[in-house]
Amino acid sequence: MRKLLLGLFIGALSFSFAKEITAFYNPNCGCCHKYFKMLKEKGYKISRVEVSPDELFKKKDELGVPVDKRSCHTMVIGGKFIEGHVPTEGIEALLKSKRAKGVYSPHGTLSGWGAEEKDYELIE
Repeated sequence: MRKLLLGLFIGALSFSFAKEITAFYNPNCGCCHKYFKMLKEKGYKISRVEVSPDELFKKKDELGVPVDKRSCHTMVIGGKFIEGHVPTEGIEALLKSKRAKGVYSPHGTLSGWGAEEKDYELIE
């Protein structure tokens, strides 16, 4: 019984940590604020970190974000990157993947309005 309870507790604890996202962004970007709000409404905890453009580029380099996949902000969840306005389905796919180091959505019309895009690509 104790093992079962301990397993349930650890599972619940790891699930709550998996929902925490750190967002590195330029505060002058309007679409980011709307996207972060939408993620929060869907149950993610967002920790915002305002950075200069140079600091943001350095963070992207550290995380291994491909140059042709970079957007106006970079988010980190469970040591993996989220680039662009990735739909929540893409974030969940990233968390389930053992091989992917990040997920990316191309900047499109929906991103400009702060919404999540429909397409995403896991990056290995």
